[in-house]
Amino acid sequence: MVFLALLLIVGGIYTTTRYFHDEQIKRHAVRISKQKSKIAESQRQASKERLRTAARVAKHREMEKVAAAKMGQNHIESANQYAYPVAQVKQEMDAPYTSPIKEKVVFLTFDDGPNTVNSPKVLDILSQAGVHGTFFVVGKQVSPETAPVLKAEYDAGHAIGLHSMTHDYSLLYPSRVGATAVIENEAKSAQAAVQQVLGSDFRSHIWRYPGGHFSWKGLAAADVALSRLGLDWIDWDAAVGDALSPAQEPKTEDAMLQYHLRSLNVYPASNVRVVLMHDALGKDLTVKTLPRI
Repeated sequence: MVFLALLLIVGGIYTTTRYFHDEQIKRHAVRISKQKSKIAESQRQASKERLRTAARVAKHREMEKVAAAKMGQNHIESANQYAYPVAQVKQEMDAPYTSPIKEKVVFLTFDDGPNTVNSPKVLDILSQAGVHGTFFVVGKQVSPETAPVLKAEYDAGHAIGLHSMTHDYSLLYPSRVGATAVIENEAKSAQAAVQQVLGSDFRSHIWRYPGGHFSWKGLAAADVALSRLGLDWIDWDAAVGDALSPAQEPKTEDAMLQYHLRSLNVYPASNVRVVLMHDALGKDLTVKTLPRI
């Protein structure tokens, strides 16, 4: 009896101990299950947040694209691969070797077009050489006759800059001082004239003062006015001499090339060269010399 009782007592203790052990396992399993649920929920929330973030980023990028489209460009989309922001170019010109431009880059610029004589010839030469340029357009030169030339410049991947509406020094700079209101109005008019041909999505963001910024006084206010219009001005740091008076300008291809080479020493060395040339009527020597330049 005693032995039996002992067995019963021991058996009861064993049974109770196993019961509590099983309960602990169950509670532990419940805790693990809850933890797994929390982890899964946390992962789901993190995944949702990543999706929301991705959606916000996508929306922001889309808004940027829309803003850029509204702002417009002065070149076709494919030209982005070789286009440089004018601010970077100016920085490199003003403070050599300080800009993000680390490679040697030459910018061929042509003022006073478009026309149906020299502008198409310049386009052909650039096409044959496989290079691109920037055409600074005078608004009054844009007409039904020259519109196809302007469009050809744009469609070929060249940049279009603004070079005033009239190119009239007496209006733009009376007494050699910048007339802010006139300059602002001419910038607007020139932009509108080009948009009549290239469409409302086009918008140039680059301006060249007729005669160059350095030639005139009192342009600070005009610079601000242009900036409000989304325009940044730029001059040049190399030339071919075709802006000189008839008595001073080069008369042969060799003379023009020598003038160009000398001009490189006038300005400080840098990673960029912005070459001033003209595609206006009468600039035949520039067209002939261009392949050598």
